[in-house]
Amino acid sequence: MVCDEKRRLLQAYEHITQKYSSAVTELNEMMGRLSKADYDALYRKTEALRHDVASAQSDLQVHVTGHRC
Repeated sequence: MVCDEKRRLLQAYEHITQKYSSAVTELNEMMGRLSKADYDALYRKTEALRHDVASAQSDLQVHVTGHRC
């Protein structure tokens, strides 16, 4: 039996991880091409996504540990 909440949390984690990966790629590609202000804004966006990844990972781990699924 598959836990629906675990599936939902895993999908959320995968989704935000993909968004973070894309942002890191964009940041790398735009390095040296953007103004300092634009680069800083893109960096802040990337960092926010990194925090979202950590949060999603934590939510998944808490659920799996507590629910034992």
